[in-house]
Amino acid sequence: MSLDASIVVKTIFIVTEGDEDRQTLAQLFQAQGFVTQSFTNYQDYIEQAAHLEGCLVADIAIGKQNAVQLLTQLNQIEHLSPAVFVANIGSVSTVVEAIKLGAFDFIEKPFAESEVLEKVTHAIRDFETNIEIINRYKQLTDKEKQVFACIVLGATNQQMTQKLHISTSTVEKHRAAVMKKMQAETLPCLVKMLPMLNPLSIDLEPTWCDLAAS
Repeated sequence: MSLDASIVVKTIFIVTEGDEDRQTLAQLFQAQGFVTQSFTNYQDYIEQAAHLEGCLVADIAIGKQNAVQLLTQLNQIEHLSPAVFVANIGSVSTVVEAIKLGAFDFIEKPFAESEVLEKVTHAIRDFETNIEIINRYKQLTDKEKQVFACIVLGATNQQMTQKLHISTSTVEKHRAAVMKKMQAETLPCLVKMLPMLNPLSIDLEPTWCDLAAS
């Protein structure tokens, strides 16, 4: 088996505490044509993240830190990459929170090589599709992002006028800009993009858009 030519991401960043796992994963990925770079802790990876482009394969926890803390920090600096975590059966709650923050999936120990390759390949392919949506969202202005949140929460133009303290015509202008920039023909199309934006940790229920208070 060789690296699929359709895959754009060619580098795998391995962050594991155990030498054996790190070496096993590196050999596995290299045999498939990937370039690998290894780290023994999250902090070293975070410090270099701005210059790294590839897929992250990491332990669900290293020392006192876990995947939730790692992804939170990466999302804050908008370092987006496909991520798969290696976990044991007792890490379910952490896995769930990590997926909410944008992790693609997790691999349970002891892992099978075929499962590792399958999940990492899927993570890369999904990411390459999602990054286009993410880049569209990042082109929105701050006010358009607020309107985006209101739209997907089901707010009416009148509610947005009240919550955002702008005129109806301005709301309509921002709505049109959001739909155009996100390339969404309909509201359902826009809502379907939400899971793809998970790595950005978008606050969809900000205080300024508390529709229940209307």
